[in-house]
Amino acid sequence: MNKSSKNNQKGFVELIVVVIVALVILHLLGIDLTQLLAKQWVRDFAIYVRDMIRLVWADLLEIFGFVKSVAN
Repeated sequence: MNKSSKNNQKGFVELIVVVIVALVILHLLGIDLTQLLAKQWVRDFAIYVRDMIRLVWADLLEIFGFVKSVAN
């Protein structure tokens, strides 16, 4: 295995650990994630965030493409 694969796996494991810790903290605080996610404003906000991430990603790809074309 090369170094890049190990770093990618390490980052994935760290992400899993962070998610698990966050879920445990929410449970200890008495926050029911199912009820929270069922609220309409949470769904609307999630859709908004998803759309913004898509927009930013498209812009980044366009910028990288432009820089790559200028560099060649």
